Amino acid sequence: MKKISILLSIGLFLIIGIYTYRQSMNEDLEVLSISNDIINDYKDIIIKSGNNDEKVIALTFDDGPDRDFTPQVLDILKKNDVKATFFVVGENVEWNPEILKRQYNEGHEIGNHTFTHINVSKKGYDDIYKEINNTQQAIKKVIGEEPKLFRPPYRAISKSMCNIVKEKDMNIILWSNLDPRDWSNPGVDYIVDTIMSKVQNGTIILLHDYNNLRNKKSQTIQALDIIIPKLKEMGYRFVTVSELINNLEKDKTMQKQE
Repeated sequence: MKKISILLSIGLFLIIGIYTYRQSMNEDLEVLSISNDIINDYKDIIIKSGNNDEKVIALTFDDGPDRDFTPQVLDILKKNDVKATFFVVGENVEWNPEILKRQYNEGHEIGNHTFTHINVSKKGYDDIYKEINNTQQAIKKVIGEEPKLFRPPYRAISKSMCNIVKEKDMNIILWSNLDPRDWSNPGVDYIVDTIMSKVQNGTIILLHDYNNLRNKKSQTIQALDIIIPKLKEMGYRFVTVSELINNLEKDKTMQKQE
């Protein structure tokens, strides 16, 4: 009897496990389908890459400004004469306004990454508006202007978010096929190899100038010292996201004229 009971318990456990897995897979597919539908509905303001006929790429950094890591990133960019785009978190701007000012003064582009790094797909219109608007105001207070770019944390998408961004005449910036997941500290070699193996013309590279692991030098910073010279040797030119968008607009205009 004991053996039968054990076998029945195992069978029941497997059935529950398979059912739960299938339910989870169905939910993931449903979320993906909804996200793809939203992206299609708002493709006029969603940017994932630049033109593929030009050897330009955009370095982007999320989650700062950070008092320890952002200045190191800025030092590397300055040393290599490279401009990047920083998607900043509003509360971090309030804690580190002088770093944001430096980013702006050194010619880098500033984008909005919500005020407290929320998942917009789990929030309503009012909460999302407050997060985006408060960040706009925090940035404007420091540099005198509001960003024209917004990147949703976790790549989460919702119709409310898209409508708010559109009302504010902004673009939603995602990223290309290149996410080395540097925030997870996968190793400097992994970050470098992922970028070098996947980079293409018009690629938007996702990196972070904040990390929960508080080392003297993050893996992202160590990787930057390697990849920037390598990408330059390959003939790539670094541009801001707005420069990528401007090139896309020029290309659309030329196609219409033809």
